Amino acid sequence: MEREDIARMAIGLMVLLLPYAGAFTVLPLAVVFFLDRGSRLLCASLVLLLIMRPALSLTDTNLPLYVIAISFVASTFAPLAFRKFDSLAGSIMYLLINVGLGYPVASLISGGSLSSERILFLVILGGLSGAFLHHVSKERDFTVPFGTAMVMWLFSFDYPLPELQRILLICIFALVLGIGAYFAKAADSDAVLSETIVCLLVILFAGLSWFILLLAFYLLGGAFTRYGYSHKNKLGIAQSHGGVRGYKNVYSNSLVPLALAICYGVYHNDVFIFAFIASVATANGDTLASEIGETSRSKPRMITTLKETEPGVDGGVTPLGEAASLAGAIIIGLLATGMGMVGVSGIVVAAIGGFLGTNFDSLLGATLQSRGILSNNGVNLVATAFGALVGGALWYILQII
Repeated sequence: MEREDIARMAIGLMVLLLPYAGAFTVLPLAVVFFLDRGSRLLCASLVLLLIMRPALSLTDTNLPLYVIAISFVASTFAPLAFRKFDSLAGSIMYLLINVGLGYPVASLISGGSLSSERILFLVILGGLSGAFLHHVSKERDFTVPFGTAMVMWLFSFDYPLPELQRILLICIFALVLGIGAYFAKAADSDAVLSETIVCLLVILFAGLSWFILLLAFYLLGGAFTRYGYSHKNKLGIAQSHGGVRGYKNVYSNSLVPLALAICYGVYHNDVFIFAFIASVATANGDTLASEIGETSRSKPRMITTLKETEPGVDGGVTPLGEAASLAGAIIIGLLATGMGMVGVSGIVVAAIGGFLGTNFDSLLGATLQSRGILSNNGVNLVATAFGALVGGALWYILQII
């Protein structure tokens, strides 16, 4: 075992000091900081968290000690999983180690003040976010401890959670879906972790039917990416990496719906349902418009000038793509209505919100993206937010009518 590994394990064991030493755990961390150069950034990150806690308490803000404790585990013991496994298997082992060690540590430090359901939820969330950050970050000794702490802290407020077994089943369900997408070559390992986080939070805060709408978008997007792929590949406009989606694609299309699902779980206002449906309809409509529209025999036209342009140019639209976007949006509305999320009005909201959101995406592509101000993922994020605003506005109009 190398010296740096010994130092990191020693840092991990310091989690046992937290219930007794609290912020004074910075002292042994300082010793390791000076003795081992390779773990200095990790020590500094954990020291920062320990110092933040009493500093925030001066403003009546509580950074729970159990959150910091789980971050110790996530940044020291759990990363050992990546030593003997590939990225996906390593991520799953990372999650298991974080849950297996983080759960008893958090139980000990919380002193019975937390329910077993909340502890399990937080260690799963910390394990998923930690594995994701460990894999995608170049400065993992900062992003893993600090990032996992911030994610868990964000969800450490009081809200109802289902029983322990259901939380486990939701996590397993999300992982199985992600692993299936991975082996179907529809998503890479980082996208699997991202989808699992989204699935877990959407189902816990809003319900299974909400995630089914997102799942429909994921499935349709993956399927139609392969639609006419050889033709799109010849034109040089096909999705890179054989159509395998990455975490940026997942988050750019799912962050707005995720935020709306969480808001619904907290506030229980129907405006978030309509905004969610329109946002997912935008993502689905845009994906189908792009993947199907690029196979159109007619030349695309720029949405800003209506002049002909080449296939694949940002902001180019075709009649086939417009029809595909409307169909994709309506599919989401039909699903939402069929599952009882909303009445028939959900179809109208999805159609209008999704169609307008998709064309707003094209407008952004022709303007901000073509100038390098926004990336494709940035355009997707803004477009889904615009679709959500349209859905919220339609809900308000329906209340007046």
